Amino acid sequence: MVRIFIPAGAVINLLNLIEVSSPSGICLVVRIPILGGNSTVSSVLDSIRQAGGTVEFMTE
Repeated sequence: MVRIFIPAGAVINLLNLIEVSSPSGICLVVRIPILGGNSTVSSVLDSIRQAGGTVEFMTE
């Protein structure tokens, strides 16, 4: 599982396909069955971090 926190006011462009804005902040917990060394996943995580968000990998 991955916990993603996006701070208030952040705008994140994900692969030029979707833009996520967070006027008041948001925390998502996402289960991704196959999370390997995929460069697309890496790019999305980098976008979140550049916007001031955090990404935390969790074990059950």
